[in-house]
Parts: sequence; C-alpha cells; structure tokens
Amino acid sequence: MGFAIIKFVVESFGEINGWNYGQLAFLYGLSVISHALSMIFFVQGWFMGYYVIEGDFDRYLTRPLGVLYQFFFTNINIFGVTDLIPGILVFIYGCVKCEVTVNLLFILQVVVILVGATLIRGGIYILLGSTSFHTRSAVDFGQYTQEIMDKTTMYPLSMYPESMQFILTYLIPVGWISFYPVSALLGIDSAYNAMLVPLITLGVGILVMLVAGAYFSMGLRKYGSAGN
Repeated sequence: MGFAIIKFVVESFGEINGWNYGQLAFLYGLSVISHALSMIFFVQGWFMGYYVIEGDFDRYLTRPLGVLYQFFFTNINIFGVTDLIPGILVFIYGCVKCEVTVNLLFILQVVVILVGATLIRGGIYILLGSTSFHTRSAVDFGQYTQEIMDKTTMYPLSMYPESMQFILTYLIPVGWISFYPVSALLGIDSAYNAMLVPLITLGVGILVMLVAGAYFSMGLRKYGSAGN
C-alpha cells in the first residue's frame, strides 16, 4: 500500500523534489528491507516495558550470557519475512527502472547499507524500550516510532524543512537508513560519495547501537526484579 501511495503521488504531481518514480521505488524498497530485518531481529524492543514490569529479565540475569543479547536473540520474529519479500521485489523493480548496473561492488554496498540501516532502527527500538527501566511503564512507543520512520524514509529527506533535515540526520539519524545511501548509489547528489556513504551508514548504525546498549545497561541497574 505504501508503494501504491507513492505511485499515486508521482502520477498526480510529477517528481517529488526532483526524484522520479524509479528512484523513489529504489528508496522505498531499500527502506522496507531494513524495516523487515529490524522486525525480525529487534522488534522485541517494542515490548521491553512488559518484560520489565513482569520481571522476565530475572531469568536472563541468571545466565552466563549478555542480557541484551539474550533478550533479542532468544526469540526471532520470523513473521518479519512477510515484509522482507515485498521489500526485495520493490527494490529490484527500482533497480530495473533506474538501470542500475548490478555487480559485486554494488551488492557489497547494499549489504553494508542494510546492516547499518538495520542497526539504526534496532538501536532506536532499544533506546525507547530502555526508558521502561526508569518509568516502570509498559507504554509502547515502538509502533508510533515505526510510523514516523516509515514516513520519513519512504520519501526524500530533502523535501522536509532544513530544521527537520538536521534533526533526522544528526539527532535521530533516520536519514542514513535510506535517503543518503540512495542519493549516493544513484548519483542523485554529487556531494555524496558512493564508496564512503555506505561506510558512514554502517558507522552511524554501530554508534547508535553502542549508545543504545549503554543506555540499556544503565537502565538494567535500576531493574527491580519481579519481587515486591
């Protein structure tokens, strides 16, 4: 449905901030793939508050493994594949429309971008979920956050006001999920180097995860267990 909306907008109003339909398909497909991967590996972050309140972290703390590692990888959300398949199809369609030359270098660039983008999404889920240690609340911000990220990654970031671009680049770095990588890969903006941007995306993803992990560890020290 998101892809259909983009098609309707382009057919009704023409290019979106200089981006044609093929470029938007490429952008949207890449975004959906990273979304699907984050759903497979990190969606538990949405529900961290319930684990905190019900004391489910107790059993993780008794095992000789990292608590955060156990929390995310004890259960893998296989249903995320339902997003992964259409994302790949739309991305392939975008590659065809943009006449992208698919070679080993391009594949490596895409893989690095997807790893970085998935880490960015996952890190944001962890940051939001970890607030439950401090609030002792099961309020689920994940769904709202996902809606915001979907809306800001399916369209070019350059269409938003400069203040919003700054926020979505440096404070909440969702611009690195798809906009900057696609701008570099497709040569839409010569300011972005196709060799450097994928590495920056990966670096941003790792940084977000490190910050999220540190915040989670701080929150875990406040964990009160299931006792009264």
